[in-house]
Amino acid sequence: MDDCNFDDVDTKSVSNLTADDVANIDTSQIPFPNTLWHVKPAQEIALKTTAMLVIGVAGIFLNSIILIILIRNKWLWSASNCLIGNLALTDLMTLVICPWFMLVRDFYQNYVLKNFGCRFEGFLQASFLLSSVCAILLVSYDRMAAAALTAEARITIKAAPRLIIASWICSCALSLPWTIKRYYMERQWLDYLESFCVEDVAVLGIYWHFILMLLVWVPLGLMLITYGTIMWRLESSVRELSARGGGRSIARARSRALRITACVLLAGVACRVPYTALIYWRNNLEPLINAVEGSYEIMWFSANFLMYMNCAVNPLIYGFTNARFRKAMDRTPGIACFKFGMWCCICTMLNKKRVQIEDKNTEKVFVIGHSPKPEKKLSRAIKNILHIKKDCLDFSIKADEVTTKPTKVTPVKTEPV
Repeated sequence: MDDCNFDDVDTKSVSNLTADDVANIDTSQIPFPNTLWHVKPAQEIALKTTAMLVIGVAGIFLNSIILIILIRNKWLWSASNCLIGNLALTDLMTLVICPWFMLVRDFYQNYVLKNFGCRFEGFLQASFLLSSVCAILLVSYDRMAAAALTAEARITIKAAPRLIIASWICSCALSLPWTIKRYYMERQWLDYLESFCVEDVAVLGIYWHFILMLLVWVPLGLMLITYGTIMWRLESSVRELSARGGGRSIARARSRALRITACVLLAGVACRVPYTALIYWRNNLEPLINAVEGSYEIMWFSANFLMYMNCAVNPLIYGFTNARFRKAMDRTPGIACFKFGMWCCICTMLNKKRVQIEDKNTEKVFVIGHSPKPEKKLSRAIKNILHIKKDCLDFSIKADEVTTKPTKVTPVKTEPV
């Protein structure tokens, strides 16, 4: 290829060359083989920008609401809510920074972000997305520990900040290859100066699959385990209490947990699996100059769009479904005017009224599980013997003294006729 006479090379034949072939020839003597368009049409730019603005503004607004509620309500400062706040902060930073890198890269034919964008675009995107995954996993584990494990297994208020900092450090460390193994390059053609960002395929080609596993398969698999454990624990509690005539409140909690689980898994599958398909598609592309045009370009934008949309959906799933958050919404200065709590609680209030009507028509029967035993104060008598006084001696044993031990009482609700 080095011995070719470039004056006789046809532009159409150059467009069929592979990327390796083009890298080994002097392109300064050959006209640019593709159509020069510089910037995409205004209609396409407006459509994509509008779509990104919708999820970007909505996600930034909703995540900001979660953070404002946590900052202004100290009674919400628990370990679980700190983890939810970390997720909201991660999604907020992702939506503020990352989508605009993607849009600029998509709109221009040349890579206009230069060396800085080439080095830090992939690093920032991977860091924020991995941090979001870590935050989701911490929230999922905390919910599983609260529902199915012991109190010692839960994340404490002291451990929560340490886990959050550790998750950020690990995410940034795992994203460093995108800073080290990506290069900004320029290529001079006869009539055009081309600029682009390339990756070290020998390293990042393999590393992409590892990051893809962390972004998609690991969170989906662990969410299945954690929420599956929660459902199993609630189901066993319902069966145990139903055998004794109770379990209505646990059954309602199970139904609510089932709805939240379905939302979490559906959002994860819908927003993350297309990105998996995109990476596998890219790895199977032929190394031709125009291989990424057409349907692949549409898939690239759609997969990235869905990943960012997940950041806008997370506050609805993890924050606005929390009853304590909803109560705090209408009491927090600055956001009380939006009446979020009232909007979010419409379905909850309707369900609550229906449950109250059922409870009014239900006769409540209390069954004493263990009868209280009389507490005999032998120790008091022995103490009085050892401390005899002249005029008084209390040698009484009060067998019918009121006990302070709690009595196990199980409420049983009979079904209305």
